[in-house]
Amino acid sequence: MRKKTRLLAVLFLLIPLAMTFAGGTSAKSGASKLRTFAVIYPVIHPVFEPVNEGAQEKAKEMGVNVEFHGPDVADPAQQIQIVENLIAKRVDGIAIGPTDSAALTPLINRAIERGIKVLCFDTDAPQSNRAGYIGTINLNFGRHMGEVLGQTLNGKGNVLVSQGVATQQNLIERLQGVKEVCSQKYPDIKFIDEQSGAGDPNRTLANIENMVKAHPDFDALIGIDAAAGPAAAIVWKAQGLKQPVIVGDDTADIIQGVKDGYITYTIAQNQYVWGQKIVEELNDLCDGKSIPESFDAGTRAVDGKNVWTTAQYNK
Repeated sequence: MRKKTRLLAVLFLLIPLAMTFAGGTSAKSGASKLRTFAVIYPVIHPVFEPVNEGAQEKAKEMGVNVEFHGPDVADPAQQIQIVENLIAKRVDGIAIGPTDSAALTPLINRAIERGIKVLCFDTDAPQSNRAGYIGTINLNFGRHMGEVLGQTLNGKGNVLVSQGVATQQNLIERLQGVKEVCSQKYPDIKFIDEQSGAGDPNRTLANIENMVKAHPDFDALIGIDAAAGPAAAIVWKAQGLKQPVIVGDDTADIIQGVKDGYITYTIAQNQYVWGQKIVEELNDLCDGKSIPESFDAGTRAVDGKNVWTTAQYNK
């Protein structure tokens, strides 16, 4: 009887060990509990729909869970609350596009201190301890836009600027890249008015209407965030304007604006690839692997000539 009791005791000790080693690389503490990764957008917007698709497909392939969050307006306070909730929930990894890099850096660092893997996408928080960045090198995005602008205006003209969230690092860098190219290669291009729409479609529309009215002799408009393209198309259609419009991103309404001739060029990104890389790199971090400091998915210019043969986004 004693031998049987000792045998049962040994078996009960071995069962937890067996369960521990049964878990695969996608499991947090056992085979039944999959890793959970959270994607936090700067703001909920159609421009990020390809990120959802890419991340969901990669998560299914790798056997992990992925969830999506974001403020309904570009509000750092909402993002902070989202991160705090995810820290309390003890997710395994977070990918965040910070609305305000300085404001979110302490939260990113706190999540990392709690053992959560964190990387940035779309817009960076370079002063934080995040493991890496995925998206577009936004200075290069801006340089691409600046080159398209310079060639479209033959190197000379007065330009209106519709900026997005004034504190958002990626948008700051985009405009910096535009101005850098123009100052070096096209010094006769002047930026005569610059208004921030803070990512709000109505405010962006009002800003563009006001700039057009205040500067009837302008030669082109550039839009730095995804709200600018649809707003510009509305104004150009309503007022019959013919000046070039060069914007960013490839949401359905921006692509339609290109097709309709109201948007001259849009500098499109590759957000689907971002989603794939987010899940892949967070999983690598959880497996103890290293990831690149940054991953640049690149940009492409879409105009009336190639819009009919170009997918809304590239897989």
